[in-house]
Amino acid sequence: MRHYLLLLFIAIISLTSCAERGNDTTSVQLSSRDEIDANPQVVIPTMTVYNGNLYQFEAPAAPKGFEPVFMVGYLRHGSRMEADERYPVETYEYFKRADEADILTPLGKRVYEYMTWNLKVHENRIGDLTDVGFMQHKQIAKRYCERFPMLFRGESKVLSKGSVSLRASMSMAAFNEGMKECNPRLNNHMEASEAVTGIIRPQKSAHNKAYSRAEEREYKDFLNREVYPRLIAWGDRQDMSHCKNAMFTDPDKFFAMFDRPAFKVLSDIYKRMAFTQNMGINDRALIDEVFNADERHTLYKVENGRWYYRCASAAHPILANNMAQSRILVDYIVGRIDAHLAGESSESVHLCFGHDLNIIPLMNIFALDKLPITFGEGNETIDHVAEHWRGYKYTPKAANVIFVIYRNKEGKALLRAQINERDVEIAIESDTPYYYDWSEVKRLAYERLDEIDRLKNKTL
Repeated sequence: MRHYLLLLFIAIISLTSCAERGNDTTSVQLSSRDEIDANPQVVIPTMTVYNGNLYQFEAPAAPKGFEPVFMVGYLRHGSRMEADERYPVETYEYFKRADEADILTPLGKRVYEYMTWNLKVHENRIGDLTDVGFMQHKQIAKRYCERFPMLFRGESKVLSKGSVSLRASMSMAAFNEGMKECNPRLNNHMEASEAVTGIIRPQKSAHNKAYSRAEEREYKDFLNREVYPRLIAWGDRQDMSHCKNAMFTDPDKFFAMFDRPAFKVLSDIYKRMAFTQNMGINDRALIDEVFNADERHTLYKVENGRWYYRCASAAHPILANNMAQSRILVDYIVGRIDAHLAGESSESVHLCFGHDLNIIPLMNIFALDKLPITFGEGNETIDHVAEHWRGYKYTPKAANVIFVIYRNKEGKALLRAQINERDVEIAIESDTPYYYDWSEVKRLAYERLDEIDRLKNKTL
């Protein structure tokens, strides 16, 4: 029975493209295709350069009598170099072997030149924060100082906690530099240590002692064995002939050289070509010559689905168990807010600097942008996910979730939430849109965590 239900789950996420149900898409003003056609740099969600300016929305003024008293946030590191040296190496090898086989088109030779440059530029720079990434956080900090001056005035105390990853620590330093430029008198304190990394990166067993290596391995094996291959198989069934013929005189011969699906190879190539946006190189001419609009949208659907299942879905016990680790981080955020409201802490701003794997579940758990913890049985198709969980809106480089607490003289506390500087609604009732009773937000978050715990213990 367990085997049958597992296959049923996999059938659901095998992502054969199907029609949307009912009026699910009526609330979406622009389709993902429209947005990608307008901004093709967002095809690979987690490689997207910070795009908060594309989706900014400022909430109306707070209810009368309420003033900002505290800010707490989680921020992903900014734009970086490739995270693993095998990425530029393997993609370079594709073209090296194709060149040796004399099957590169003139355009393919230009791509080979690019891959050669890309390999060289990454020497001794793997994972490093780029200048683009540093400036992203510096500028975000300045905008928050301007937007909420009452929290950054005088000698206000700002605490920043970063994971031990260098790119996260450098992002934290950049943000603090931006704040200091706004107000040199700020009382800033920064910390990056293993002690805080266990809170900021709860999905990593190396830092979270409650998450065993066996559990983390089971999660990764499930994705690599059951989820990713079916996404790639869907991609392989789509028409990608334009890019194949654009680069190779004999595509069949080229793809036969490698023990991996053709779509995986094409995805690797696209990622390497798109990645330069994180180094401040925004010339799209070459990539647009190679991949047409249909192919870009296909690549988006697969990569977006990959990140959705990796971080934003509790639709299977193994995925739910990974999301459940966020309770540590939720407890920490809730604790900071409650401590401030109780007069037990003196800081006006408290920030955490970490990673995509950890910021994404927060959005679902707190129901930001009314996101669910799962789309539910039957709706987790590639088309549904592509429209209703658009990774490029949620987890670009330097992605951020910011909670601002407002309070009135009677002591009532309201929470205002932003994703990437965009005010978002939360899936609870409120008398004033975008301002939510803090006790209700907290209640909802823990109800969702309890539901995630139930899902992780569900018998298939």
